[in-house]
Amino acid sequence: MFFYSNEKLETIADNINKEFYPERLDKVSHFDAYDFMEKQGLEIEWKYISPNKKILGMTFFDDGNWFIWDSGKCKDGDIPHCEKFKKGTVVINNILIDEKDIKKERFVSGHEAMHWVKDKNYFKTHTTDLIQVCKEDVFERTYCNNKMKDEDIIERQTNYLNAAVQMPRDLIKREFFKRLRYKNIPNYPIEYTSYMKKHIRGLADDFGLNYNPVLYRLYDLNILKRKD
Repeated sequence: MFFYSNEKLETIADNINKEFYPERLDKVSHFDAYDFMEKQGLEIEWKYISPNKKILGMTFFDDGNWFIWDSGKCKDGDIPHCEKFKKGTVVINNILIDEKDIKKERFVSGHEAMHWVKDKNYFKTHTTDLIQVCKEDVFERTYCNNKMKDEDIIERQTNYLNAAVQMPRDLIKREFFKRLRYKNIPNYPIEYTSYMKKHIRGLADDFGLNYNPVLYRLYDLNILKRKD
């Protein structure tokens, strides 16, 4: 198992932005995961990979098969069929497109992109289960420890890397305290209060993400004091 420190993930994230989108280190913007995946030579497909949102994305580290629903409406008699996918294919659940859940889709697509960056070497030596299936309940949370199962660590560290790329550490810290009207940025974590919610929502809108990924990012960077 490749267990990355948070600092290592931050460095990977900074290097991704420096190489591909250097302007994002200085100015808040939306991360285009699809553009990034194309730059990595990945193929992107949008399919109904489950009849609901239980599975949101998949990354194929080798050729493989998966059951697909044509409409994603199994209650209406839609019967799944098996399709083949090539190594280097990312599949996003088409339900996110139908629901126009753009913020969720942006985090999911970024998560799948980071799997390819982070986990290629892992799957070179772990030749079983070469399809990384990402369930809805694994997204957003980033805190992990080495007592967790490998699968949980992989998912949570992928969330961390994804958040670090989409919300560069120096930038989000500066923008957060600017919204709070701090003259000086403190070098210690501050308490999370209800007053901050509107500012976190504003940051989330600026980065094109939902509220929780931004909140967890502020905890991970020790900008906010982590709850026990």
